Amino acid sequence: MRYEMRLAGSGGQGVIIAGTILAEAGIFDGYHVVQTQSYGPEARGGTSTSDVILSNAKIDYPKTLGLDILLAFNQKACDENLRDIKPQGLVIVDADLVNYVFWGNVVGAPFSRLSQKKYKEQKFANMLAIGVLAPLCPWVSTRSIHKAISKRMPQGTIQSNLAAFRAGIKLGSALKDNIVFQEVEGPVEV
Repeated sequence: MRYEMRLAGSGGQGVIIAGTILAEAGIFDGYHVVQTQSYGPEARGGTSTSDVILSNAKIDYPKTLGLDILLAFNQKACDENLRDIKPQGLVIVDADLVNYVFWGNVVGAPFSRLSQKKYKEQKFANMLAIGVLAPLCPWVSTRSIHKAISKRMPQGTIQSNLAAFRAGIKLGSALKDNIVFQEVEGPVEV
């Protein structure tokens, strides 16, 4: 069995480190893992993606075949990556930066606004986002994500990143009960 996730956004939104943390959490949970990343030539503002593939067997093809989850940090990233979603795949978006999604299985949360409000800066939006993702993804445990955050983030920011992650878990758990897959003929407002 294989589970595929893509985090997509712009450079500077923490897409790559969030993907690395999810991949490392998968390793801690005992899965075979492939994590790839792509980013534009611009240091900040260019398109960035991080793909994470988890499997209970060796992964013989390191590219995604069909996404189970797309976590989109902005409208452009959402629009460009929807074509890779499986029919029952889930789209999680930053509701502050994504206004509509041509997909029926969508969860939106205001990562940017919550990060700015609670931490006075948006750099924790990525940890809020993977916190929301955690209860919606059956393949990675919150314990392992917590461990990966503690290992990967700079020493002075670990506690703030973990607090943002925990806040995201609470939000994701509340949103989980409201997910209903629906066929869509037009855009879904987030």
